Amino acid sequence: MRLSTLVSPAAFRFAAGLSLLVSALAFAAPGDLYVTSDASNKVRRYDGSSGSFLSVFSISGSSTGQMAIHFGATNNRVLIGHNAFGVEERDATTGALIKVYNPTGGWQWAGLYAPTGEVYIGDMLTNDVRAYDAITGAFIRVVCSVGMPADMDFGPDGNLYVCSWLTSNVEIFDGVTGAPVGTIVLPVGALPNDVAFHPITNDIHVTSMNTNMGYRFDWTSHLINGVFVGTGWARPHGIVFSPINGRILVVDGVTGQVHEFAPNSLVETNAAFLVPAPGDKIVDLAFQPSGGPVHATPSTWGRVKTLFR
Repeated sequence: MRLSTLVSPAAFRFAAGLSLLVSALAFAAPGDLYVTSDASNKVRRYDGSSGSFLSVFSISGSSTGQMAIHFGATNNRVLIGHNAFGVEERDATTGALIKVYNPTGGWQWAGLYAPTGEVYIGDMLTNDVRAYDAITGAFIRVVCSVGMPADMDFGPDGNLYVCSWLTSNVEIFDGVTGAPVGTIVLPVGALPNDVAFHPITNDIHVTSMNTNMGYRFDWTSHLINGVFVGTGWARPHGIVFSPINGRILVVDGVTGQVHEFAPNSLVETNAAFLVPAPGDKIVDLAFQPSGGPVHATPSTWGRVKTLFR
């Protein structure tokens, strides 16, 4: 039986329009989890509570080898680092490309929206963190020198914590001036990839390749007070604390999964958080923040009927 014998053309147009509207409104939402891939160059979006796949958020353009992903807290934008040809800035709701920072540059693992209003980007080619104009994308200054900067983040104290492959440690700098503040010493042979902070204790959590471990450091003394490892880990990368349940989520590039851990005991609670698994090498993850605007027009049934009548 043909659909037209069951549904009037007007009703069909209404249903189709409603479907498109609902899809658009649900495209991105606070609490969604985003995962990068340096194999497929796709940023995938997952339900932050269940880990269920929702959609492909974006596919890199001229930049290749996706690395770190960091959202702005209030500007509805997101930065995606790459191992070649720049750091992409995209609209956090639609995924649309806004601009590319340093598109001729080499391995630039991570970009952050800085408290100065600039964008900070770690550059493995020049062994430093550089500041760029957030409007024009123009280079402004060298913030600090650090050997082979991997991922980085601002701590609860406002300082900049940078994972350094060259020193095998996490180097700490003043978040505004770039002045050296201190060092978190990892075990010999570690290659620190990413850093995250416990939302209550502020303890510092670092993932490391080579040793294939996660380390927890005391916030005050910077001494190791815990270790954690996921099932089958062989290349742990990104780490984040879930704003939904407080658990630790870590990307492993070889198992191709996000592993979940209890935030205090560090016991692994789920070795396969993403459903289904992405099926390629993944690198970093981030939750879309709730503080930033997500541009979606509020709707009522009356408005929907008017739009698609």
